Order: sequence, then structure tokens, then C-alpha cells
Amino acid sequence: MTTHGQVKHSDRTQLPRGLLPRRRRFANPDYEMTFQIGQPVTLKCTDEAAYVVGRIQIVGCLDEYIIEIVDAACEPLRVFEYQIS
Repeated sequence: MTTHGQVKHSDRTQLPRGLLPRRRRFANPDYEMTFQIGQPVTLKCTDEAAYVVGRIQIVGCLDEYIIEIVDAACEPLRVFEYQIS
């Protein structure tokens, strides 16, 4: 039976990626997004009615929303906050 020694911090490059811990994703619990999930919105470029089905804050503090257009058989769209009202 092989006895393995402890891996030091400087030996991280020798570990398989599956054994390395993931970096935590920063989330600010006090941050308020403009639109809530399920809220009706209007897509500014086409004036179509839509519903917010998801939301993400991306790098640079931009709010990105996933919307579904009402009565349309298409995939949900990913738009920024300034593209909907």
C-alpha cells in the first residue's frame, strides 16, 4: 500500500483539477436588482411584452436578465437592464 504525503501549497500545480477547490463567487446579499423574477417588462427595441424568468449580476456590476417574450415560441433572451423597461 502506498502512503501519500500531504500536498503543500506550492505543489498545487501537480494536483488533478478535480481535487482543487473551486473559487467562491462573490455575491452581495444587500444588492437590489431593478426587476424581480416573474415581473412583466417591455423590450425597448421592439416594444414587445415579456416576463423576467432569471437574473444574473455579471462582472462590472451589470445586471443581466433572462426574459421570455409573451406569446412567442422562441428561446429565452439574455438582455441587460437598459434594454428593458
